[in-house]
Amino acid sequence: MTVLPTQNKKWGFWGTAKSYINQGEKLSDYWDAAFAVIQAKAGFTPQETLALLDSRWGRHTADWLAEELSVDVETFTKAFKRKVTKDNLCQDFNYYIDPTAYKPKKNYRNENFCKDLKKLCKTYGIILEAVGGVRFCNKNDMKKFTGYDTDLDSGDLMPIWED
Repeated sequence: MTVLPTQNKKWGFWGTAKSYINQGEKLSDYWDAAFAVIQAKAGFTPQETLALLDSRWGRHTADWLAEELSVDVETFTKAFKRKVTKDNLCQDFNYYIDPTAYKPKKNYRNENFCKDLKKLCKTYGIILEAVGGVRFCNKNDMKKFTGYDTDLDSGDLMPIWED
């Protein structure tokens, strides 16, 4: 594993973490630990890891783990490993660094559910709507119903209607 030195000693992870770390601890040990966890969990290159830790994400992460940073490196490392996932790290990298870097995983379970739900709706003439209501439809309405939007970003289950 390659650990690159911070390029952002005032902000990012380095600049924020130093205000939480006990005087007897070495900031470089925390930096190395964070670097190792990110590379192990997400498989980022050293340059990607550096970009993430030096970004606003690094600052927010140090704030988020302030209590653990104030104890010791081991406590911080265990908490950091427990709290981050590959999916979250990739999603955060896309948000803070490069929106095109990592494609989000496609949720096939949701797509399959929506396909099956469409069949059920057509069979029973009942459409579920995002507001949690139920809409009873006649045969003409059901002809216009084409399925459900599989986008989970909104958290809603939205029927799709033909114009």
